Amino acid sequence: MHEGPRATRFRRRITGVLFVGYALFVAAITLTPQMPGTGTVSRVAYRLLEALHSRGVPLSVNYLTIEFIGNILMFVPLGILLAMLLARRHWWMLLFAGTLMSAAIELSQLLFLPSRYPEVRDLVSNTTGFLLGALAAILIRLLVAHRDTLVEHDRQHAERSRRRYLARRGSGPY
Repeated sequence: MHEGPRATRFRRRITGVLFVGYALFVAAITLTPQMPGTGTVSRVAYRLLEALHSRGVPLSVNYLTIEFIGNILMFVPLGILLAMLLARRHWWMLLFAGTLMSAAIELSQLLFLPSRYPEVRDLVSNTTGFLLGALAAILIRLLVAHRDTLVEHDRQHAERSRRRYLARRGSGPY
């Protein structure tokens, strides 16, 4: 089954809307003038730490660890969505996009949100998450493209076989 440009345009529009929506969600989380260590996210993180420590996770796993992992996880969808939007010839841009997005957030915190603390750790964790997401999406796209190539090859082979068979039998089905 061949998907035409209409299906591709629709899928790209949906992916674009999801990317913008998720980017706005990330902006809302990272660019609110809230003191670090306060708010719903921090309360959830501290409860998670309590639960982990009560189950034997070492005390060295602390708020900074949870925050670092959380930042990675928060940026994975951005990497996935942008990698799904970009054409293969533009994939090189993914190497810089995550860093630029994270740097824009950290710079905005520095310039406009005195209650927030921009950190290189955040830049590293955000970029890592973005690149992990982009890599996952690229691998999936390459696997799907390979599968499509194999399916098309099989379809062409079956068509050639059918033509040879019909040529041997004569032109009619009887």
